[in-house]
Amino acid sequence: MNTVSTTPTHDRDGSDVGGDTPVAPASTPVPTRRSLSGREPRRRPRANGSRATRLIKEVLLLIAGIGGILSILWLVASLVFGLSIVIFMTGSMSPTLPTGAAAIVKDAVPAAELRVGDVVTVPREGQPLPVTHRIVDIAPVDPLSGAGPEARELTLRGDDNDTNDRETYIVAAADRVIVGAPFIGHALTIMQTPIFFGALTLGVMLLVIWAFWPVRTS
Repeated sequence: MNTVSTTPTHDRDGSDVGGDTPVAPASTPVPTRRSLSGREPRRRPRANGSRATRLIKEVLLLIAGIGGILSILWLVASLVFGLSIVIFMTGSMSPTLPTGAAAIVKDAVPAAELRVGDVVTVPREGQPLPVTHRIVDIAPVDPLSGAGPEARELTLRGDDNDTNDRETYIVAAADRVIVGAPFIGHALTIMQTPIFFGALTLGVMLLVIWAFWPVRTS
């Protein structure tokens, strides 16, 4: 019976290793930054400035978006329902609507639908600006006057005045105030200036560029 013998080999450290036993190569540990320094490397904290900047952008874009939506809604409402804005340049309607107040009015309300107590805007003969006062009396118009059956003779008075307007107003229709608020007229007057329009356009353009400008990420 034949026997197979194996010849022992010597490893580098002098130990005997069988010739037919595979030897796994020793793995060399890879030094890490922790093993070299003895502790974990510090991570850079994220700067709070970028988060604050992003928040500012979102808030400004939200404000601009709301302003744009309100402008579109007002444009649609003014066209569909026939609305406009009146700015009070005098204090004759104080304290209800003092100087600098603004009001939303319904355009061209038929005179037959007007009631005593309504605040209306009517043209004044020979004057460039209309008058906005409260109705204190409504009278029918003589059919022979040629004003038409739908016309009415209005007697007006300002809330801050002690007497009625000197002249009455014969109208077939008038703009009726729906709601008003003080101080809004001053802001609207400023917003109608070319300087404001130019500054607003430039500001919106710069905001859009700033909001969508690509940001480098490290």
